[in-house]
Amino acid sequence: MSRDLEQRVAEQFQKQGSLRILFFFDPEEEEREAAENWNHDEIRCVEAGPDLFGLKYRLERELSGERVFLYVPRPKPTDWSDNPLADLWVANRELQIDDVAELMEDLGLSSTDRDLVERYYGELRYKGRQQFLGRVLQGRSIDEDALRWGLAAYHAKETFDDVSFRSSPRGEQVLAAVMIGATEEETFEAFVEQCDDLGLTDLLGRRLGQRFELGTTDLSRGVVEKTAQTLKYNLLLRYVDAPADGDPYRELWIEDELARNRIVGLADSWWDTRAFKKSLEETLGALAPQVDETRLADMYGPDTTFGYLTPALRRRRLERAVGALDAQPSRARRVADDLRGEERPVAAAAEAVWQMGTFYRLVGDHPTLDFGEPEAFIERYADELYRADTAYRRAVAAYRRARRQDACLHDLIEGAFEQFQADYHEDFVHPLNTAWQQALEAQVETEGDLNSRVARRQGRFHADHIAPRSQKTAVIVSDALRYEVAQELVGELSEDARKQVDLSPTLAALPTVTSLGMAHLLPHDSVTLGKEARPEIEGRSTSGTRNRERILQSSNADAKALRYEDVRGKSIEEGRELFKGHPLAYIYHDRIDATGDERDTETQVISEIEEAIEELARLVQTLNNWNFRRVLITADHGFLYAENEIPDSMVESFPEAEGIRLRKSRSIVAEQIEGAHGYRFPLRALSDVDEDLTVAVPRAVNRYRLRGAGKQYAHGGASLQEMIVPTLEVNKAREDVAEKVGVRLLSGERTIKSGALTAQLLQTESVASGRQPRTVHAALYDDDGNVVSKEEKITLDARSEDPTERKEKLVLTLGSEANDLTLCRLKVFDVEDHLNPLVDQKYSIQQLIERDF
Repeated sequence: MSRDLEQRVAEQFQKQGSLRILFFFDPEEEEREAAENWNHDEIRCVEAGPDLFGLKYRLERELSGERVFLYVPRPKPTDWSDNPLADLWVANRELQIDDVAELMEDLGLSSTDRDLVERYYGELRYKGRQQFLGRVLQGRSIDEDALRWGLAAYHAKETFDDVSFRSSPRGEQVLAAVMIGATEEETFEAFVEQCDDLGLTDLLGRRLGQRFELGTTDLSRGVVEKTAQTLKYNLLLRYVDAPADGDPYRELWIEDELARNRIVGLADSWWDTRAFKKSLEETLGALAPQVDETRLADMYGPDTTFGYLTPALRRRRLERAVGALDAQPSRARRVADDLRGEERPVAAAAEAVWQMGTFYRLVGDHPTLDFGEPEAFIERYADELYRADTAYRRAVAAYRRARRQDACLHDLIEGAFEQFQADYHEDFVHPLNTAWQQALEAQVETEGDLNSRVARRQGRFHADHIAPRSQKTAVIVSDALRYEVAQELVGELSEDARKQVDLSPTLAALPTVTSLGMAHLLPHDSVTLGKEARPEIEGRSTSGTRNRERILQSSNADAKALRYEDVRGKSIEEGRELFKGHPLAYIYHDRIDATGDERDTETQVISEIEEAIEELARLVQTLNNWNFRRVLITADHGFLYAENEIPDSMVESFPEAEGIRLRKSRSIVAEQIEGAHGYRFPLRALSDVDEDLTVAVPRAVNRYRLRGAGKQYAHGGASLQEMIVPTLEVNKAREDVAEKVGVRLLSGERTIKSGALTAQLLQTESVASGRQPRTVHAALYDDDGNVVSKEEKITLDARSEDPTERKEKLVLTLGSEANDLTLCRLKVFDVEDHLNPLVDQKYSIQQLIERDF
């Protein structure tokens, strides 16, 4: 024997903990010497002599408590019917005398697989391969084809750096691995040599030839290149009924619908696995550059739906989207929308274009931005025009990502983005706020102040939201939380079905500076500016958390005021203890303004807004856990932001003034202000400051020339972006209060072609409207309710009020179960209710799909 007998025997007893007797038949007495020299401390070696009855008695009585290696120097009986040891042989095990037999025993295989195991013993004897093959080796018999595919996959994993199978995959994924490997010629040749040695080249070559109708069964790099060309071409034209006349690649077209669908199955398998570091498009780009997708795009037209988008096609689509921004923003959004779900960096560039399209469409829907009365401006901005500022902010963020990720794509959208920035200011911010401030100035001159039915004044915050309620309440004052940012926060908070979220606009005090806004949120009858323009209430400064707490306690003795930093990171127990006995808490949060107000960091405010939204959502949940079931979120003021540096034409000198109390880049407060430029208001008309002072702001959204002040991020003035701030009330119920969003099927086509259904689902309501997100499960079913397609799970959680931004693309590929079907049903269920479909639509099947793996 090739290994020490004692070692083999010991291993068998170790593997089989209940084993007591191990039989070993040695008719040639090749192991007699080893048996006679037996020296194992825990296993007794007993030789079977002619007296089998005596041996049985000895084994069952004298040696009943010991483990016995029974050495039998005779052939194994062919008939055990009269053998006294038959029951002991059945109840125990037999030591095999060759490596193949031992391996088969270890794997639990029957003797019918001996020839197969012997043929591949050199592979199967290794534990790593056994673990990789896994299910292939389970059961009493091996499927030879499955074994060969598994070995091909194993050597693909070992040879190709971009392949990382963990276990034996499906055959179509092995073919994908072969194509990935062919991108590196040297390693591919090594793989082919290994397959030659194992007799696998015929298997792989034959399958490639059959699958792609190559007319050959060879396995070579040239064959794999031809495979890649065929795959790329037929995938690109997946939704085309037939090649066009003059198509230069039409010889690659596969006529058989079933064969084309099998190619789609291979591509789907490639896209679905994480075992490949090299993507499908990278592989086809390396192996099939001869198939020029841009020529196909020119031939089949810009509106052709291709089966997948190569980098060149994505770039071309992006170019089309950019080209349509000015005249056809809705078209630009549709084209860019297909790219937003792609891998980065194109997704970032497409997102920037999509957001720019959103802006242009919104502005295009408003031929005039002069709405007459101030009330109409406030209503229009709070209902829809805030979305222009959201689109600008998101476009800036996406453009920055695209610039970091891909210089070429950045160059492609750079010109459009520069024009967009100019248009944002010249076609929206400037004209909107010029008309608004003129209307505001006119009303103040006529009526003395501004009282709106749409937006309450900031000075009423405590009286309207705090004083009338006895419920335990937390107030989060987030410095510079602009109204459009709060709209995004509503969507984040509404994901919790137990939260009832209501957002309303509030008119911030002018000038829109932190000190004055914070004062107006406290209980007061009036506010004075005090020394150095520091607001006071009844002679007490409103600066600092401690002073604000004292002012709150004048109205509610148990009120508490803290900074966000004071409560961040506290546990549930610590938080409950901290606020025990405090029915009212003000928490001051300062991420946006702390970043924007510093000249060195003002350009970082866009990214900090995302952080602020996440912080505020977490803080609300934390306060709920600390027994604050009512939480209010508001701000002291909003802000203006320009991604490009402000030109000199937008910077003005301060007007002549006497008795100056406050000078900021967007406003000046003084006893008397001279000159006719800009806009001016009595301070008490737009604030609760009861002093005979005047506040002036520059034209439109210009800045005053103030040394050391930032220009790109600014506040203090009278623009809608600065003055319209949110008041957001969140009530946490003990049970779900928000209904889930609805879902509706949009696509009108009722025939499935090319083995796949492509449809659109509409989320009928916005999450920001107080509805809860919904996760749905979609699949195609036969008449008996059996699934006959891939299954998809989609989460409907869009926060936009624009229905076009709440569409979800659904692609379902038919499986082999649909081969004999002519009809099927699309059903969409809530993941929590599999009995009542939200969508149930019948489809006819024009072409079937067949799987051969």
